[in-house]
Formats: sequence, C-alpha cells, structure tokens
Amino acid sequence: MKNEKKPEQKLQYMPIGMCLGLSIGSAIGIALDNLSVFLSAGMCIGMCIGLMLDRQKEKKDENPPEEEEKK
Repeated sequence: MKNEKKPEQKLQYMPIGMCLGLSIGSAIGIALDNLSVFLSAGMCIGMCIGLMLDRQKEKKDENPPEEEEKK
C-alpha cells in the first residue's frame, strides 16, 4: 500500500469563480436592495471567468513552451 500512486489532482477554477461571484453578487445585491438580480449575475460572471481560466490552463498544459536551444 505504500507504493500506491494517487491520481494527480488538477486545480479547477470554475467552482472557485462561482463561489467568488456568488459572494460578490450577494454583497452588491444586499447593498443595493436587489439581491435576486445581482446574485444570479454574480454567479454567471464568476462561472464564465472560472471557465475561461480553466480553458487557458488546459491549452497551456497541452502545448508546453519549447525550451530554447543553448548555443
């Protein structure tokens, strides 16, 4: 059991973005007394930003930068 390899966990940004968007949207919604609009808008914006960051990370992982040849 000591030599078992654990699967590598990837950091996912979409759930993080959703949580941040939800909290920011709820704070703005409470301040402006329109919670339902800003709660849903914050969740959508956070989800889009998290998804964008996930896609960028996937592209970066697929195409690692080539090492410069030493002269």
